[in-house]
Amino acid sequence: MRASATVDLTSAYIDVEYIGTIGVGTPPQYFSMDFDTGSSDIWIPSEDCTTCGNHTLFEYDKSSSALMLNSSWSLRYGDGSGVQGYTAADNIVVQDDTVKNVTIGLVFSESSDFSRDGYLDGIFGLAFPALSYTDLKKPFVEMMYDQKLIDEAIVGVWLGRSQDGGYGEINFGGTSSEHYEGDFTYIPVTEKRYWQVRFDGITLGNRTYLSPQHQSAIIDTGTTLTVLPIALSRRLHEQIPGAVYNDSYGWRVPCNTTSDLVVDFLLGNQSFPVNATDLIRERSSPKQPDLCFSGVAEADSPLVIMGDTFLHSYYSVYDYANARIGFAPARRP
Repeated sequence: MRASATVDLTSAYIDVEYIGTIGVGTPPQYFSMDFDTGSSDIWIPSEDCTTCGNHTLFEYDKSSSALMLNSSWSLRYGDGSGVQGYTAADNIVVQDDTVKNVTIGLVFSESSDFSRDGYLDGIFGLAFPALSYTDLKKPFVEMMYDQKLIDEAIVGVWLGRSQDGGYGEINFGGTSSEHYEGDFTYIPVTEKRYWQVRFDGITLGNRTYLSPQHQSAIIDTGTTLTVLPIALSRRLHEQIPGAVYNDSYGWRVPCNTTSDLVVDFLLGNQSFPVNATDLIRERSSPKQPDLCFSGVAEADSPLVIMGDTFLHSYYSVYDYANARIGFAPARRP
């Protein structure tokens, strides 16, 4: 048994998503995937898809290990994008490990958001089966563990910034110590659907702003931004001189912000600090070159989303056996 299997990731569209390669079938057919802790299903475009743009299509008859399960499904994500397909089982290859009989969705229709995406072919969901639309029985990582391919049912994730090279890594069964510093701080999952934890609020300087009671946060590698309740987002941006908001762009901040503001995100009775300058994204418009998008958005939603703009600052580990998430400060190149 090898301790772990690693997939290298590459930032696409300036840290909008992180893409890595898997093989599906026997012999393997290769697909570029967005590894998503915010959803549970693994899907790829099928050869029957007429709306899948230039994506690689899975040729079912060329895989000797494919098994059609004769059920259809549809899925719509939080951003409005969606897919429809039927369910199959086949082998999936990560690094040199072959995981047998994995439930996958073979898509015959996808929304324009996906068909226009020039980087990804499909989504590789890493959340729990309770969130599945393809009738997933067991998470992929637990299947790897059961098939004695990895030592622990965990996933380690590092998401590097474009300004640091635009690379990342997902480690099935272990962690990569070269990408983090110090020890992990673990917090419990409150419900095994999403990778969901308690969210208490944020601290700005010496002021703490609490969230509504019993609010939860999703730790979500598949979402670009960190999405806070409206009141907390506005408290944060009020502390950044020159921050502006409109309905088209959301929050924007001066690209040359030198604020020493630290945002402490209060998760699971622990504090996770992020420098406000590390939450600044790319320039928002050639007509306003001095303004950059903020990495924090706002929404009137019961769930907070801790997306990639938060995860850039932390190496995260997802522990299926113990239903907990660990964070350690990310080491920048």
